[in-house]
Formats: sequence, C-alpha cells, structure tokens
Amino acid sequence: MIDSNKGQPQIVLDTDFKDVDLSSQDERNECNGAVPATDITNEKKEEPENVNTEDENAHITWRICKNYKISICKPLIPLKMALLVWFGAGSIIGSFLAVYFKQRGLALSELSTIFIIAPFAQFLGTAVSGVIADKLGRSKPVLVGNLIITLLAVAGMLLMPRMNPESCNQQPLNLKCHYLEFDRLIARSACDIEEDIIEVTSCSVQCPENVTQYCFGRNLICEILARNQEFGNFSLSIHVNGTFKIKHKCFYNVHTLTHKNITYSWCNVPHKMYCRINCSYFSEEKCNREGKSRWKLLIANVVLFILFLTTFTTCYRIFDVTAMSLVKQYNSDFGHERFFSILGVLIFSPVAGYIVDANTSPGEEKHYASAFYCFIGMCIIILAIIYKLDVQIMPPGKNMWKKILNLLKNADVISFICVLLVLGTTWNFTKNFTNWFLAELNTPGVLFGLIPAVSGLYGLPFLMTSKWWVQKIGSPNIFILALLAYVCSAIGYSFLFDPWYSLFLEVTSIFTYHLLWVAVILHSHEIAPEGLTATVISTAGGIHYSIGKGSGSLIGGLIMDSFGGRIAYRVIAIICLISAVIYGIYLYIRRICFTENHDIKNRDIDENLECEEESKEIYALESKI
Repeated sequence: MIDSNKGQPQIVLDTDFKDVDLSSQDERNECNGAVPATDITNEKKEEPENVNTEDENAHITWRICKNYKISICKPLIPLKMALLVWFGAGSIIGSFLAVYFKQRGLALSELSTIFIIAPFAQFLGTAVSGVIADKLGRSKPVLVGNLIITLLAVAGMLLMPRMNPESCNQQPLNLKCHYLEFDRLIARSACDIEEDIIEVTSCSVQCPENVTQYCFGRNLICEILARNQEFGNFSLSIHVNGTFKIKHKCFYNVHTLTHKNITYSWCNVPHKMYCRINCSYFSEEKCNREGKSRWKLLIANVVLFILFLTTFTTCYRIFDVTAMSLVKQYNSDFGHERFFSILGVLIFSPVAGYIVDANTSPGEEKHYASAFYCFIGMCIIILAIIYKLDVQIMPPGKNMWKKILNLLKNADVISFICVLLVLGTTWNFTKNFTNWFLAELNTPGVLFGLIPAVSGLYGLPFLMTSKWWVQKIGSPNIFILALLAYVCSAIGYSFLFDPWYSLFLEVTSIFTYHLLWVAVILHSHEIAPEGLTATVISTAGGIHYSIGKGSGSLIGGLIMDSFGGRIAYRVIAIICLISAVIYGIYLYIRRICFTENHDIKNRDIDENLECEEESKEIYALESKI
C-alpha cells in the first residue's frame, strides 16, 4: 500500500513535463552558439563540422576584422525591428502632442490639468497591464491590446472637431489703411468674424506726434481731440464687406466707420496711413453657439488624451517586459535591444519636423496632424512585426497578491523603489526644464536638436557592452553612479553660461539613462518572484517615468518659479548627492551584516515546496481512503 502511494505521485510529476517546448530550448541553445546534448553526440559521431552550421543558421554574422565580428541572433530580429520602429514612432508623435492640442483649441490651463492627471493614470495603467501579463503568463497579447487602444485614441483625436477657446473672450481688432491703397481702410482680427456689422469697444488711436496739425474736414482723430476724449476708450460701429488672408492673419475690408451715429472717413488724407485704431470686440452669437458644445468637446478631448498617454506609456513598459523575456529565452543582452531603441529615436526624430513642414502649405498653419497619421502607419507596421515575435509562454502567476506583499516587506525592494523615485524625479526635471533654462541663455535652435542626438550617440557604444558593465559594476552600484552623474550634470548646468558646453554635460546620460535603464530592468527581473516578473518590471517603469514625471514637474516647477533655474539645479544636485550617500551606506551595511541578497525568491521557493509537500500528503491520504 505504501509502495503504491509512493509510485502514484511520481506519475503526476511526470505529466508536468508534457507541456515543455523542447524546440524553443533547442533554438535558444542555437542562439548561444550551441546545440542540444543529444544532437552534439550524434553529430560528433557522424558529421562534426555541422556544429558550426547550426551556429551559423542561428546567427547573422559580419566579420569586421580578424578578431572582431558582429553577430545578430535571428529569432530576435523581429524584436529589434519592433523596438526601432516603436521608439521612432514615439519620437515623432511626442514632439507635437502639446502643440497639436493647443492648435485644436485647448487652453494652456486645460493642457496643464491633463499633464497633472496623466502620470497617475499612466502608473495605474502600467501596473495593471503588468499584473494582467503575469496572470496570463503572456506579455504579447497585453502589448497588442495597448497598441490597438493607442491607435484608436489617436484616430479619435484626429476626428475630434476643433475648439475655439477664445470665442467667449474679447477679440482684438486693428484698423489701419491698406499699405498699397491708401484710401482703403482694412481691419485685422481673428478669422472667425461672421457679422457684417461689428460693434467694437475700448478703442484707442496710435499716431505719430503733431498729427493734429493736419486736421481738416470730417476727421475722426480731430473729432476725438476736439471733444477732449484724447486717444482712448471710445466705441465704433464697423461695416465690413469681403475678407482676405495673409500669413495666418485675416483682413476685412471696412465699408463704413461709425462713431456716435456719425459716419467718418479715415484714409482720406496721407498722414492717416501712419495711424491705426486698436479695439476689441465680443461676438455674443458665436459665444452662445459654441458654449453649449465646448464642454462636451473638452471632456472628450481630455479623455482621449489621457487614454492615449496611458496606453502609449504602457506600451513602452510592456515592450521592456517582452524584450526581457526574449533576452532570457535566447540568453541575449538587453542592452543590444536598447541599442535599436535609441537608434530608432536618432533616425526618426529629425524626420518628424520634416514630415510636418512637407505637409504644410506656404502661408497656412502647421499641419501637425501629419505626424499623427505617420504614427498610425508605423503602429500598423509594429503590429505586423509583433505577430512574428515568438515569445515564450510562461506559467500563469499564482498567489500574486501574497508575493506582492512579500516584496513590499523586503528592505532591498523598498530602497530600490526610493532610489528609483529620486532618479525618476531628477530625470523628468531635466527633461522638462533643461530647454526652458537654456532658452534663457539665448540658445540657438539647432542646439535644442543636437542635445538629444548627442546624448543618444554617447550611449550607443555602452549599450552594446552593457552586459559587461552591469556584471562588472553591479546594478545597485550603477544606481549610485547614476545619482552621482546627476550631481555632476546639475552642478554643471547651474554654472553654465555658454549653452554649447551642455553637449559635454550630456555625457552623464551614459549612466543617468542608458546604463541605468538596463540595470533597472535586469535588477527588476532579478528580484521578481516567479509569476510576477511583468508586474515588477512595469511597475518600476511606472515609478520612474510616471510618478517621477509628476514629482519632477511639481518640485522643479516650484523651485524654478521661486528661485530660478540655477538654484533649482543645485537643489536637485543636493537631493541626488544625499540619496547616493544614504543608498551607498545602506548597501555597505547590507553587504557587511547580511550574507543573503534578495531572499524573496528563496521564500517563494520554500512556500512552493511547502505547498507541494502538502499536496502530496493530501494525495496520499486520499489514496489510502
């Protein structure tokens, strides 16, 4: 009876291996330049030279010189292409989001509200997507779902009608003589005047000195001066007929000009061509008509914008999860995949401005929507590439909430979260306010484009060797180096007077961005319990890029507004220095006083073994019964 009970659990354990994909294991070994042991044995007996053939089939290799070559694992080519196109598409649409919505009618205060709310929605979206990916054991469907929602959000934003935020405000209107036909009076104002008779108020006249010596006839200026009304605060009734447009400005032909029921001529004497009348008007009819639908359009635009920002950011995080899964599956280097991400930004960022300019007619407003159409096309290409990704299916996550609580009880994880929050706050501060600070130094426009390009070029060689750097330095030490690099960068900017020296300061991005994010992903994968990898990686990205965005904008904005940019950079430098010292002391104490690192996985394994033993006992008891 006892023997039969011992034998039955063994049969159960054997069935657990029926779903193992041996072909994926073979392919993974091929990407490492090896083949399965059984194949090696057979090939050694028959054709030993076929070992190199297997390696060549798994790689595309270019030999640079005698001892150096470039080798790309074939199964990872779709991933590299997807990252290249996705990061390129993100750089195209990201450059024009704010200006597009400003052009579509959203006020600055409304845009600010969106950017305040968005980080919380982005963090929630990335965390939930990570949990779903772990629950399914698959990140690919989650990535595809977020991409589709992003596409739908962009399409919805393009279909939304334009709003005019100033329709219920006073509009400026200027009267002057035509620069070629001196006897022709024209009015310049917004391109939304619908009435033939415009009642304008708060008018004032601007003329050269000694203009009153030319007073004769029925002259509006002379009438105003004669009645001691000086040159301000009077009203007019303007009759317009016909309009024309020059360089985004609308001009209306003025038929008659009436002041207190008296019709005046204006451009009847030569000196009038140098005078102008500045007024303002209020279109009550247009305000009443658009006021009813504005709130509906505003809410729809805000919802679509936040939905887009949430899924757009989530795609980046799930791409990290997918890339890390494939990297581990084929024993590759995550830095190599990041190399193609940065390469996509460098290639497509200059294209963004060209696309907008090429689709904008002379004299017309910028056609920012063309960047959105380009983004949609590139996302469709990405979906086709993702279809070819062969991502390994992992077992669905179990006891996820219990594992999350265990994570949050671990001191290493808490310290990692704190450091990541400081790094994210600093990164978003520099991203949001560096150009603002440089603009005060009269920085040429070409330098604003060179800074991100040079930053990317600095990082490319280190991304190709990131695995070596992380192994030699260690992820926690890279976090400290990133904080110290921020200290150097912030102090450098605080003493910067020649903006061109900022190109040298961008060398710190090697640690603050390129190597840092490789280390963050690898560290997140290392500390993640089984079945919680996607959640940990996506949450780490959410803390750095979403929560850090909100805190960086808030803290940086308050300090810069109160004390200026130089003080703000010095405060950021002090925060990073203190954080580096505290985290360094913690790591030193952790290394001296404790021998085990990240005991979360050990605890998780122990719990799984306990559950397995309990299940065996229950199974044996049922068999006896």
